[in-house]
Amino acid sequence: ARGGERAGAPGVDEWLDAQLEFPGGATASARCHMAYGELEMSCRIVGSRGEAFAPNFVLPHRDDRVVVRTADGERTERLGTRSSYTYQLEAFAAHIRRDAPLPLDADDALATMSLIDESYRAAGFEPRPRTTLAG
Repeated sequence: ARGGERAGAPGVDEWLDAQLEFPGGATASARCHMAYGELEMSCRIVGSRGEAFAPNFVLPHRDDRVVVRTADGERTERLGTRSSYTYQLEAFAAHIRRDAPLPLDADDALATMSLIDESYRAAGFEPRPRTTLAG
């Protein structure tokens, strides 16, 4: 991983690029930039038989396309323009009202935070300090 600090703000990361490898051998790259001129949250997945590209997977209400390219050609799928936040609220409400299982749990959150900490260290940053809960 590599990263850069925000000008005039020592210790505050502004951008980070990381190369990832999954247990099965698949690889990925993640690029994050907090001062980029535009809001862009795209995702490209490339496999042995083609690729899928979502121009804005986090904000489907702005752009819900997934472009799929294979040897047979290209097609665009539209997944719907409901906000991803709507799905989160529905899952939370179902959990509270009907004890439905949540799609993610504390183990997932811990794994995500561990990945972020490892990426920070690999880029030469210190992980964010821990805080203590009041009370």
